[in-house]
Amino acid sequence: MLTARRECDAGFEVYRLALPAVVGVKEGINLPRYATLPGRLRAKKPRYRPSSLLRREEASKRCSSATPTVEVTETVLLGTGADAAPAVVDLLVELGLA
Repeated sequence: MLTARRECDAGFEVYRLALPAVVGVKEGINLPRYATLPGRLRAKKPRYRPSSLLRREEASKRCSSATPTVEVTETVLLGTGADAAPAVVDLLVELGLA
């Protein structure tokens, strides 16, 4: 089973596909971004000066992490071709659009 997530205007769409499956992605999604010369020079300079060393327990108490909430929507195929027409009509009636 393959689970793929796609970003859209309303959030994310999640697809669950049986294997073997073919999935396409946007061109350039895996192209590396190279650092510019000014960026590399800035990376060599320290950005902060530690005022004191913290014990490991104190450092872990001061750190926190949060996971953003992600609204997952699922797409359901209603059928193919003319077989899907009754399901589409039922869905429109259920949503109050027909």
